[in-house]
Amino acid sequence: MKRLSPSPSLDAFMSISQPKEEKSSKKHQIYTKEFQAMLDGLDEEDSLEEGGQATEKKRRLSMHQVKALEKNFDMGNKLEPKRKVKLAEELGLQPRQVAIWFQNRRARWKTKVLEKDYAMLKANYDALKLDHDNLEKEKLGLITMVSVYISNPIF
Repeated sequence: MKRLSPSPSLDAFMSISQPKEEKSSKKHQIYTKEFQAMLDGLDEEDSLEEGGQATEKKRRLSMHQVKALEKNFDMGNKLEPKRKVKLAEELGLQPRQVAIWFQNRRARWKTKVLEKDYAMLKANYDALKLDHDNLEKEKLGLITMVSVYISNPIF
């Protein structure tokens, strides 16, 4: 596929409108300055995160807070607004943090319940499949016995 090059008139315009220092860097520049600056900023963020020096540290809940939230979750996995505000005040958290924790905990709980149900259903299926296979073998044995008896009567 043939690459399209800019028109000569565009090149002439670009050479007139650019300062001299930008003309020399234009040969090596692929993106606009704004886009390149954004890319450079992303590279800096990536290197900071990889180096373990993220600009904003992710806050974790303390063991006390987690235990209190778990205890409240065991009492009920739905959170009324009054209970959310009270719990947030007691634990020194924002009500939104408490709401999100409950939402995430419900998602984990649901996954565990589904895994447990799947394991039980699979075990039941495997037992039924084994019983079915054994009955099929027994059926084939009986059919074979009957056909041998009919083809070779004892009397």
